[in-house]
Amino acid sequence: MEPVPGDQVLPLHFFENNQLVQGNNMAVSLVFDEVLDPEILRESLEGLVKRDGWQRLGGRLRKNTSGSIEWHIPETFSAERPAISFVHVDHGMPTASHPAASQIPKPEAQPAILSDPDQLQDLAWEPGYKPGGIHDYLTSDKPVLGLRVNSFTDKTVAVLQWQHVAFDALGLQYVVEGWNAMLWGKTDEIPTPVPYDTDPFDLFATGSRPTKEEHVLADKRVGLGGILKWGLGYGFDMLVRAKENRMVCVPKSYWQPQLEKALSELRAEAVANGEDESKVFLTENDIITAWILRCVVGEMGMDPKRTIAASIAMSLRKAFEGDLIPASSEHPYVGNAFGWANVLTTADDVTSKPLSWLARQIRRAINIQGTPSQHEAYYAAVRTGGYGLPIAIFGDGGMAQVGFSNWSKAGLFDLNFSPAIQDPKDDNVPCRPSYVQENHGPVKPGDGFFIFGKDQKGNYWASAYKLKGQWAKFEEQMKKDFEAKS
Repeated sequence: MEPVPGDQVLPLHFFENNQLVQGNNMAVSLVFDEVLDPEILRESLEGLVKRDGWQRLGGRLRKNTSGSIEWHIPETFSAERPAISFVHVDHGMPTASHPAASQIPKPEAQPAILSDPDQLQDLAWEPGYKPGGIHDYLTSDKPVLGLRVNSFTDKTVAVLQWQHVAFDALGLQYVVEGWNAMLWGKTDEIPTPVPYDTDPFDLFATGSRPTKEEHVLADKRVGLGGILKWGLGYGFDMLVRAKENRMVCVPKSYWQPQLEKALSELRAEAVANGEDESKVFLTENDIITAWILRCVVGEMGMDPKRTIAASIAMSLRKAFEGDLIPASSEHPYVGNAFGWANVLTTADDVTSKPLSWLARQIRRAINIQGTPSQHEAYYAAVRTGGYGLPIAIFGDGGMAQVGFSNWSKAGLFDLNFSPAIQDPKDDNVPCRPSYVQENHGPVKPGDGFFIFGKDQKGNYWASAYKLKGQWAKFEEQMKKDFEAKS
C-alpha cells in the first residue's frame, strides 16, 4: 500500500518487532445476555480511538522501501478512513437456532471441558477467514483495531479484533476500560496514554543500560543444540500435528477449597519451620495455574525425571513504573510490555507433590523473576540469544513446555455495557459478559493456556490448544482431582 500524505509514520516498538506478536491476529468475543445497540458500541469505541493519545489504535501498518514494518497513523479519521473497522451482523434468530452461537457453553457444577472455541470463530471473524498474521494488515488500509457485533434476539456477541502489535493483555485492560467509560459518558475518567512516538522499552533492544545482576536461571539456559532438539519436537507439534482447542471451566466450589487447603498447608509448614505464617501468600490464579499444570502432566505417562517448563507471561508495567513509564493510573502504557516467569520442575514433582507446593513454586517464580533487574537480565539473554524471538529458553532439549497467559487483570467479566441495551428493563441491573473467549492465529502452540478470569458466579475460564487426543487425558486427571476433593 502507498503511504497517505499527512499520516504520522513511526517505527515499531521493541515488543512489536518480532514474530511472536506479528504472528497473531486476535479476537476476543464478549457474550452479553441482552440485545445491545451496535451503533452505540461502535460510536463509543470509535470515540475512544479518536481521543488524544489513543489514535495509534486507529493506525495502519505498512512496509517501507527497506522492508521494515511501520505505523501509519491518520492525521484525521473519516468515513473513508475510519478509526476502527466495524461490521454488524443481525442474525435475526435466538442463539439456540444458530449453528455457532448455540455452542456457547454454560458452566457446570464441577471442573469441565465444555466446548471448542473454534466453533465460534465464524462469529469472531468473517466466515471462512483464516488469520494470516500481520500480513493481513500490510496489504489493506485496515485499522489495527476492529469491532464485529453479532446480534441475536436474545444475546449479543461483541468481538474486539486486533493485530497483536497494538497491545497485550494488560493493554487490552486499558482499551476495554476506556470503551466502558465512553459508553457511560465518563470521558473525564479516561487517562491519556503514554505517548506512542517514542519507545520507553527501547533499552531492551539496545542494551543501553547495564544489567545489575544475572538472571536467576542463567545456568539453566538451553544451548543451541538443546534448542534445536526442543524446537524440532515443539515446532513439529505446533506446525504439523493436529490440535484441538477446548474451553475449561473451574467453578468456585472447586478452586476456593483448593486455595484454602494450599494456604493452610503452607502456613502449617511455615510454623513448623519457625517462619512467619502471615507472610504466606498465594493468589487465585496461582492455584488455577498449578492445577492446570498438574492436569497437563498428570495423565501423560511421562518419564518422572523429565523437565517440565512452565512459562508465565507477565506485564512489565508495574515493575518499571516511575522509571521507564509513569504510573498506569495517570498515563497507561497501551501497547506490548511483557516478560516471563519460568518454573522448572520435573514430571514427578508435578504429579506427586501437593498442589500447594506447585502453587508456591509459581508464586516464587513470579515474585523473584518479576523485578526490574531480573526483567533486564532476561532481555539481555534475549539479545545475546540471536533467535529472533523475544524469549530466552530455560530448561533442556527434552523438556515439556506449558505456557500461561493470565488475562484476569483485563477485567473482561467486569465490564458493564448497560447504556448499550436496546430495551432496558431495569437500569440498576449491570450488563456484564456471561462468557468470554478468544480466537487467534495463525501461530497456535500446543499447551499455551489463556486464563480469562472469573465470571460473576466465581467460575474461572481458560482455553488452550492441545495435540489431538490429549484433552481426554487432561479430563482423566481433572476427574481424578475432583473425586479426590469429594
